Amino acid sequence: VDELEQDGSQLLGSESSLKVLDKDLPRTFSQLGFFHKGGPLEQQLRDVLEAYIFYRPDVGYVQGMSYLAAMLLLTMDTFQAFVALTNLLHSHYFLSFFAMDMVQIRIRFAVYEHFFEKQLPDLYERFTEIGVSTDLYLLNWLMTLFAKSLPLDITTRIWDNYLLNGESFMIRASLGVLKWLSHLFVDLPFEDLMVTVTHLHTQDDIDEEELFECIQSIKVSEQEFAAVLKEKKAEMAEEESTTERTTDFWSVGC
Repeated sequence: VDELEQDGSQLLGSESSLKVLDKDLPRTFSQLGFFHKGGPLEQQLRDVLEAYIFYRPDVGYVQGMSYLAAMLLLTMDTFQAFVALTNLLHSHYFLSFFAMDMVQIRIRFAVYEHFFEKQLPDLYERFTEIGVSTDLYLLNWLMTLFAKSLPLDITTRIWDNYLLNGESFMIRASLGVLKWLSHLFVDLPFEDLMVTVTHLHTQDDIDEEELFECIQSIKVSEQEFAAVLKEKKAEMAEEESTTERTTDFWSVGC
């Protein structure tokens, strides 16, 4: 019975994923038209994502995955893109983010905020002062490796560096983007600042070299990143343990 219930729930999850997929495909890289209805790569994108849905029905399709698959299809055939997507989603933070595992998401945010405060203290203080929290913008950047946020040529360069240098580069890229935009943030109110960080693609005349100079200036080694990640995981585990002990205490008291 349990197996039947599990199979049934996975089937329902797959059907739900397919409905979301139908809505998302036309919106993927809308400026290119490759993945629109009748576009040259529409069917390939659908094939890759449907294959992943049925490969991992427990995960299914989540908004943002189409951008990852589309980036891969620009340089690979369908099978290669499926293999690459699967390997990508099963590395680093991706599955935790797409599954909305809030503990793991909070750990990654804490790592990012550690380096944000260390590398860009004035901007960190400004964001804190007006209430621009990390969860309002960073999730979308990391889940798509900026594919949804920046022009394709810049995104491609970010992907190359991420695949070469590892997860620490995404911290550097995120902080580099903020540094590049920092001159706009001085007097912007909360609403306008949020529009800026969540609609990077609307920025006129993004100077690629200037942006990457800002990214290059952010110093975060893979070793330093790993050490801070380990530290934040330990802090989160201790916090979770304390919460459980407190809950158990009050349960016994009742």
